[in-house]
Amino acid sequence: MVFVRKIKDYYVLAHSVRANSKIVQKSKYLGKKLPSKARLEQLKKEFLKEITGEKFQYLSSKDVEDIKKKRAEYDKELTRLSPLEKEKRLQDFMIRYTYDSSKLSGVEVTLRQTYLILKDGIVPKNFKNLKTVKELENHEKGIVAITTYKGKLTIDFLKKLHKILFLGVDDSIAGKLRSELKRDVKIGGTTYIPPKWDKLDRELDNFLMWYRSGNRKLHVIELAALIHLKLISLQPFSDGNSRLSRLIMNWILWKRKYPLIDIRIEDLENYYDVLDKYQIEYDERPFVKYIKRKFMQT
Repeated sequence: MVFVRKIKDYYVLAHSVRANSKIVQKSKYLGKKLPSKARLEQLKKEFLKEITGEKFQYLSSKDVEDIKKKRAEYDKELTRLSPLEKEKRLQDFMIRYTYDSSKLSGVEVTLRQTYLILKDGIVPKNFKNLKTVKELENHEKGIVAITTYKGKLTIDFLKKLHKILFLGVDDSIAGKLRSELKRDVKIGGTTYIPPKWDKLDRELDNFLMWYRSGNRKLHVIELAALIHLKLISLQPFSDGNSRLSRLIMNWILWKRKYPLIDIRIEDLENYYDVLDKYQIEYDERPFVKYIKRKFMQT
């Protein structure tokens, strides 16, 4: 955090940074008198960017500081947990996340039913939709896949993850791009039209080129949000694109050791609103800010 120090008869901005395993303090001269409060806050933001070299697309310096604090709290909390407690925590997250992501995608299931199926291996009484059971089990396998995959983001990885989600649910589309099936799709409740199947391969190539560039330039929260936003908007598969996009977002976070994000079903309307801002108004910022808020709530 940037703070003000007084040295003899003048003031400086100061901030501690790690350099070659040592903590050093960077400073910047302010003068013998402090500037106004508003100007001081602006100078703090500029100084932080100068010393970190961080130039983010949509996140402010305050956003970045808030994220750092949240991640530090998360890391500190993890150190207090035993291996068994960490495993239970991840399992509990997987169940809730599977429930929410499935409900967001229109799967008819309750949280209690999800818990019984995934935690206890019990199909609830009078629950006759075995396809839903398979969808839940597959989504859990998808979470395991993103936490164990060590490779790069490729079309093959996307297809592999989609195949995990749909194997035994709809084998005719499992792991197959719309361009392979020669299918167009429509999204209910919006005027947005995804790319036609014969334009999809080119759009996916552009998406991967953007990712390779953004992977080096963007803050991890920006990257995770935008990869989710762009992938769900491309609709590369005939079904399951929203679940896949949320998994890929969390793969980005898992790789960088950030806590995973669950978008709750109760937040459906807000989630769709910020998706619309991009798909209809071409504005990425609201979705990035939304994902940042979800991260801060983890």
